[in-house]
Amino acid sequence: MKKISIEELYELYVDTIKRCGTYLIKADDLVIGYNIFEEFDIGAISFLHTDNLKKLVENELISIEIMFKSSTLRNKFLALQQGDEWNINAVRHSSRWKEILELADEINSLVVRYANGNVS
Repeated sequence: MKKISIEELYELYVDTIKRCGTYLIKADDLVIGYNIFEEFDIGAISFLHTDNLKKLVENELISIEIMFKSSTLRNKFLALQQGDEWNINAVRHSSRWKEILELADEINSLVVRYANGNVS
């Protein structure tokens, strides 16, 4: 198996986070299905894993705050896989999904600000 560079890990992390967000609420079923249940699902398992998040922090690509919020996002997402809200309709209407989508929006914003050197 090919080892990925820290730069590739960061790109995959950012791509994963961008696959989730409140923009999906108004998206069509195919977009939601692909972004959440294929791309984000795989990325959350791999690129939001604690070991990978720690590598990104150690290389100063994300902040500790972003790491913790990303870990929370992953845990909330994985918890939904075990229930009856693992479907496109729930993504649009469930309060648990709304919390996940809003957290992804927040992380996206923090990642952009951090990358631009605008950290508080």
